[in-house]
Amino acid sequence: MTFPAGRDHNPEGRSSNQPPETPGTARGEGMARRYHETGFNTRGAWVAAAALAATAAMGAPAAHADTASCSVSFPTVHSFPSGFVAEGRVVNTGTTTLNGWRLYWTFTGDEKLFSLLTTKWTQTVRTVTATNVSWNGTIAPGGSLSVTANGSSTGGTFGMTGLTCTPL
Repeated sequence: MTFPAGRDHNPEGRSSNQPPETPGTARGEGMARRYHETGFNTRGAWVAAAALAATAAMGAPAAHADTASCSVSFPTVHSFPSGFVAEGRVVNTGTTTLNGWRLYWTFTGDEKLFSLLTTKWTQTVRTVTATNVSWNGTIAPGGSLSVTANGSSTGGTFGMTGLTCTPL
C-alpha cells in the first residue's frame, strides 16, 4: 500500500521525494551508526543517522554566525519475524530555528514502510523521504521531533545531506 506524500515548496526544483545533494560531498559521506538494543528481539537494529535538509529562518546578520545542526536517533523498539516498529527522534542542536525539514534514508534490503507517523512520506524502491506536516514544520534550537515508523523487515543505512547530523 502506498500513501501519497503530496508536494512541498522546493526552491531547487526537485520533487519532494528526491533528497537534495550537497555539492562537493559523496552520497553517504559523514554517516554515523548507532545500534540500539532493547529487551525485544532487535535482529538488525536501525542505523541511526539521517538527513535533515532544512531552511533556517535567519534575521539580520549577527556578530556570530548562526549554525544549523542536528542529531538523530532511530532505534528499533520492537521487531517480529516479518517487521518492525521504530521510534525516531530528531533534535535541533544548532542555534537557529529550522523552518521546514526533510528526512531521508535508504534501506539496504527489502524493507517496506506501512506508515511513518507525523510526516508526509514516500518510498521509492529503497529510498524513504519524509517531510513536515503543517503543525510540525518548525524546530526551535534545542527542540525535537518524534517520528514512529512501522514496516516489514529491519535494517538500513541512513544518509546525510544538507545538515550533518550526529547520532544521539
